[in-house]
Amino acid sequence: MSHHSSSFPVITRNRSNSIPVGEGPRGIAINDDGSRVFVCNYISGNVSVIDTRNKKVIRTIAVERHPQSIALGHRGKRAYVTNYGSSSVSVIDTKTYEVGHVGVGRHPWAIVVSRDGKHVYVTVRQDKEWLAIIDTRTYAVSRVQGLPSPSISVDISPDNSRLYISSTNPPDGPYQDALTVISSKTFEVLDIIRTATYPSAVSVSPDGKKVYIVGLDAQKLTVLDTRSSITRHFDFVNCEGKIVFGEKNAYAVDQTGKEVVEVDTDTHEIVRRTPIPNACGPYDMVLGQHRRAYISDYQSDEIHIVDLA
Repeated sequence: MSHHSSSFPVITRNRSNSIPVGEGPRGIAINDDGSRVFVCNYISGNVSVIDTRNKKVIRTIAVERHPQSIALGHRGKRAYVTNYGSSSVSVIDTKTYEVGHVGVGRHPWAIVVSRDGKHVYVTVRQDKEWLAIIDTRTYAVSRVQGLPSPSISVDISPDNSRLYISSTNPPDGPYQDALTVISSKTFEVLDIIRTATYPSAVSVSPDGKKVYIVGLDAQKLTVLDTRSSITRHFDFVNCEGKIVFGEKNAYAVDQTGKEVVEVDTDTHEIVRRTPIPNACGPYDMVLGQHRRAYISDYQSDEIHIVDLA
């Protein structure tokens, strides 16, 4: 019967496709050439730097309490980290690994850098103002008032003109679950759009024509057409992290199924599911070169590598 075994390839490489990092890895970022992955370790209060070529952590950088989200700017020369437990954003020089801290307000959560690198936008969960703006030249902080509250996730249009901010409210609040569109120049509110329950992550498509909002509690995907302002809702998976865009389709982590799901960006249907071997609590992902996904696992304290090509 041995001749049948060839149709069942034995996959033995799974173990080496996980990289141990700090405790409670959550937010994750990758530089432009795919050579470095940066991971926020929420429990251990540090950031792991991974060399993707040899799949090793080459540096562990202490930040402040409960680092949640991370974004890279200035062609990867700076990393910005929200410290949920310290009311601060850590600024890391990715060459020297020097760290500075900027106070932004209580419970900073999500973060995005403008495409020109001049501003960093941070959602702040527990203050009267729900968005902090850091000037990256002076590190002065300004704040936007009058937004629905509290803010969760934020992303920016490719032309830097629009900010898309998701928020949730107590059931008796005026907006409950919404996406607020504001001008990044005047900070006036341009639109408020209802979303599915608990819009945990906002991702603008690379061409700026669509905004994807993950509704964590509803397991729905809301897709906004930025020109017509029409939204559509699609059944989705249990996902807290961002939608990530490949050359053609989009990807996300299904936390319950422990899979990477591929979403057709024309139909918004899930067209493929790829298991994440040995996953316990997959959280967020980035996409490297050759459609290689790096997925933070909050429970196993690892980064999983999954080839989606």
